[in-house]
Amino acid sequence: MELLPRVDRGFFLSLLPFASAIFALFALLAYILLSESWPAFERFGLSLIAENVWRPSERGLELARYGLLAPLYGTVVTSLIAAAVALPLSTATVFFMEELAPKEVREFFSSIIDLMAGLPTIIYGLWGLEVMVPLLREGLMAPLHGALGFLPPFSCDPLSGTSFLSAGLLLAIMIIPFMHGVIKEAYRQVPHTYREAALSLGATRYEYFRIMLSLIRPAVIAAVLLGLGRAASETVAVALVVGNAFNVSPCLFAPGYTISSLIANQFAEASFFPLMENVMFAGSLILLTIGMALSGAGVVMMRKVRELYA
Repeated sequence: MELLPRVDRGFFLSLLPFASAIFALFALLAYILLSESWPAFERFGLSLIAENVWRPSERGLELARYGLLAPLYGTVVTSLIAAAVALPLSTATVFFMEELAPKEVREFFSSIIDLMAGLPTIIYGLWGLEVMVPLLREGLMAPLHGALGFLPPFSCDPLSGTSFLSAGLLLAIMIIPFMHGVIKEAYRQVPHTYREAALSLGATRYEYFRIMLSLIRPAVIAAVLLGLGRAASETVAVALVVGNAFNVSPCLFAPGYTISSLIANQFAEASFFPLMENVMFAGSLILLTIGMALSGAGVVMMRKVRELYA
């Protein structure tokens, strides 16, 4: 800062409190989550995340027992499904829009993707519950269960359609705009000389696409990481389609819980039961930790892309 002109130094100092306030708010959030969740970790220890039990009790702390294994399992499963489905769709959309689509078509699809990113999540949830879930149950889950029911992922009968698979596919639709944006930003940073070199060697469209993907591999990994973080934190839409059952099952058609949907469904009555609120805060702390780890890793990967093509 000593090398800056006096006017720039003053401008820097005037903005510093605002930047510091953002960091202070985040630190305060982390402190509150940690302090509020500590009684739950102190009472149950690691069994809080290793056991699948949910036994609230109004008659005393000794009778209450909580374990977040089922919602943690549901969070991981639905997020992985979402990322696995959204990644090929996002990369294919980027290549189509950047390399193949006419300008008018590209602008139209860009507007649609931007609109998807800005839609309230409750709209996704209601659409998923009323439209997507019935279609999945009759068109995908029931046929797969009938044909491949001997395999664990398809072994349970899709009674209602609300399940890990439904939540994962809905999350995939919701995170496509974010993954698309990350991949598109990196794709546009690749120098034109690299593209011209690949085409001058006679590469086919498929070979050209593979070359371009290899050049932005860190960005693709970053998009997956950021998409996982986004999917793990989604609340309202998932709560409507995941089934909301304490269930740890290898079957994708089984209903389940995620940490965020558990908090959305049961926080209102948590104050009536000993330690239940603290367990909810513990779940929030776990989500914060997961989000920080994934986002941090994603930022590191994106930095590699910027340094590579700076």
